Formats: sequence, structure tokens, C-alpha cells
Amino acid sequence: MTSPLIVLVASAIIVGLVGSLFILLAIGVDAWQEFTFDSSVFSAYTSNTTGTIYVTLPTQSNWYITFREFSENVWKTTYLYSEYGGAWRLCDTMSDAARSELASVYQYKAKCYNFDYRTSAASCFIVSIIDLVAAAFVGVIALTYKQVAACMVTGVLYCMAVFGLAIFHTKNYYEKELCHGLIELPALACSARNVTISWAVPCAWVGVVISAVASVLWLFLTRALR
Repeated sequence: MTSPLIVLVASAIIVGLVGSLFILLAIGVDAWQEFTFDSSVFSAYTSNTTGTIYVTLPTQSNWYITFREFSENVWKTTYLYSEYGGAWRLCDTMSDAARSELASVYQYKAKCYNFDYRTSAASCFIVSIIDLVAAAFVGVIALTYKQVAACMVTGVLYCMAVFGLAIFHTKNYYEKELCHGLIELPALACSARNVTISWAVPCAWVGVVISAVASVLWLFLTRALR
């Protein structure tokens, strides 16, 4: 009959690895969110020659929207286009011709580009990754040398990864879904922006839940070894 301790050890290892795999998979793809703009919101401003907002809508779905707003005695132009992205970068869905034209009138970066977060969300995410990697190494040492303290550290590292990822998800929600994006968008453009959650977000949350279970298992293993 298999020893309960062996079952607990195997469960802690497998659950920890599976949770880390889900999280790392979510990190490695650009399928967190997709940003689009509802053109119908701008329909009243496409022929507005006397107001403070004028919008030029694209004739193709893979083109950009030119949004002009009169503010502070000057016309300010914002270019709106669909994007999708992951934890580290954003990519647009425009055609090569649209990118070439936009580059001639605007400081356009590239189809895909890495970006810096305006808050501490990125640091939370990086710390979580470090915690997961460290948990794997410390866990190996703990089981190899039967170190109770190391098992406890492994459980705490998984727990820290869970909190870090939860904070990252929360900040990501407020920054992107509530229109606190990388650039300041006009109020009308914000109301027209649609955010669609892709499969990597629930995948990351599954990893968070599994990592929380792994933390509990490692702490139980600590008590069992004592």
C-alpha cells in the first residue's frame, strides 16, 4: 500500500508544476485581451464641421480611425486602431499599407512592441515568476535532503506567487478595461472602446488557483515531515 506521505509528496510536486505550467503558458502568448472600437459611436461626428469633434472612419476593417478634437484652442489628433496583447506587449491588426501610411503622419512604433507599465503591475508579475521558479528549486532541495524548513519556504513561495498574480490581474483590469491605457484616450474614444478577454486570462487564473492549492499541500507536507 502506498504511503500517505508519498502520496502527499507526489501531489505537492505535480500540483505545483501544473500551476506553474498554466501561468507560464499564459505569459508566453499574446492572447490576454483584444481592443476594438465601435464605429457606430462615431457616426454622428463624421460630418461635423462646426463642432469640437471630427472623426474620419476607415473604409476597411484593418485600417485606423482618425479622431480629431478641438481642445485648448488647438485641434488634437488621435489615431485609433484595433490591438491585441499579452502580459508584455501589444500588437495591432492593421494592414501593412495602413501601418506605412500611419508611420508617415504619426510616431508609429511597430506591429508589435513591448511596453512599460505605468504602475507596479509589472513588478508584481515579475516577482510572481521569480517565486514560481524559486519554489521549484527549493522544493527539489527540500525533498532531496528532507529539509522541513525548505518545504515551508516552498509553500510560502507559492503563496507569494498567488498574491502577486492576483495584484497583477487587478491592476491590469483597472489600467486596460477601465480605459486607463498606455496612451490617454479622449472620453468619446473610451466610450467606443471594447475590451474582449482572451483565453490566456482564464488560463492564468487557473494557474493562480492551482498554485494556491500547491501552497497548501507544501505546508501540509512540512507538518507531515515534522
